[in-house]
Amino acid sequence: MRRAVFLVILLSGISPRLLAQRYYGPEVPRYEVGVQADIHYLNGVGEWGGGLGFRFNNNFTEHVALDSELIFRQHDLLASNGATTQSAVVGQTTGLFGVRVGKRVEDYGFFAHARGGFLHFGTDKGVTLFTRNTVPAFDFRGTLEHYHGPVILRFELGELIVAYGNAQAASNITLGPPPAPGRLGTRASPVVGLGFAIRF
Repeated sequence: MRRAVFLVILLSGISPRLLAQRYYGPEVPRYEVGVQADIHYLNGVGEWGGGLGFRFNNNFTEHVALDSELIFRQHDLLASNGATTQSAVVGQTTGLFGVRVGKRVEDYGFFAHARGGFLHFGTDKGVTLFTRNTVPAFDFRGTLEHYHGPVILRFELGELIVAYGNAQAASNITLGPPPAPGRLGTRASPVVGLGFAIRF
């Protein structure tokens, strides 16, 4: 009985910070750097695509942060040029920068994002996807985060809105994204994202 009482007294004197498996500090860490992957049907390109890139957050307060990411993906194409046909790999870069607001509850965080940025499509062997290579983009997402000490695991669901404007799909593409006739205008696509980050 004495040993049990002694053990209870000893444990009650130990700080919960030493026993808990969560990150503690006087405030939320200022920076978050990580890897981000997303999957979405890029409306206008006409195909499902997966991308991989980098994520950086600057936490101004516990609830508000600057949120930015760069995602890279590629499109495998077959394009005809008169009597010849050639394969090409066209790269795509998505850059998004904006505000994240939300709340953390113990080991979880819930956030909403509003970001603006761009989509840039490269060229390969003279082949490109559109008549305009860089177009503006807007992104709205919800994020669920889980914290394991300084490590963050993220799941995101949102909508990517791309303003192609007067741009048109290249007419010489015979394999890959089917060219849509006429100007593309503004297109919206659902996005599912997964991420891994370190906060410090």
